[in-house]
Amino acid sequence: MKTKKRGEIYISCLASNYKQPIAVLVERLLKVKLPDSQDDKPLESEVDYAVTLVVLLMLYFEAWVSRARHFDGRSDATNMDKKKYVTSWMNSLNEPSLEPIIARLEEVYFLRDAIVHNHIWTYTQRWAQGNAHYSNFDFDLTWQSRPKKFGNIVRGKLPLQSFPRTKLLNLMVVPGFVGRKEVALIFKTVKDALKLLNELDYLDIAHKVSYVRFGEKLSFPFWGLIGSIQKSYLGQSRTD
Repeated sequence: MKTKKRGEIYISCLASNYKQPIAVLVERLLKVKLPDSQDDKPLESEVDYAVTLVVLLMLYFEAWVSRARHFDGRSDATNMDKKKYVTSWMNSLNEPSLEPIIARLEEVYFLRDAIVHNHIWTYTQRWAQGNAHYSNFDFDLTWQSRPKKFGNIVRGKLPLQSFPRTKLLNLMVVPGFVGRKEVALIFKTVKDALKLLNELDYLDIAHKVSYVRFGEKLSFPFWGLIGSIQKSYLGQSRTD
């Protein structure tokens, strides 16, 4: 907000408008039963909430970044810098301490794009002793992504015989298999990125304590939702 003689000038930022919807979806996500093991595909209802949360979390993040770019007062900042993608703008800041979080964000955006643009994967499902097994994951690179970008972010070469995951965060990149673990990892990445940008004085949000209504609590820390998601799956057994 800026003050002038004839009134106050406000600058729009939708970030806070996403917090409560995110909390509602997290609450509903946590009510979904976990699969029997970490190797099983999440239930469809978990995928429903998880993919929606991934998109909303990135909208929340981009709202803050858009505000930061509006106030980008660098003397060498050009209009093109301010119009580039989020990670391109962050790279243009030339802050070495941002490099690790930018690498994590590149993976998050790969998954976000897979969800928003409905990237098409094909795979084989077979049943053995009552359990589903998945293999031969293949991805059409002709128009959905660049081969080099895919190779930089996703482990292995197509077709993949195990679940396609990113190299750093271990994010599942097949939209129909995304679950609460991806939500927790992306939530944490968004928190870390905003914290770092704030410490570098590109944002001014440290003084704002964010609370949401969650479960029976009328005032629950927004970032505390990360721990609630993590607690819902930590300790789950693996079959391998």
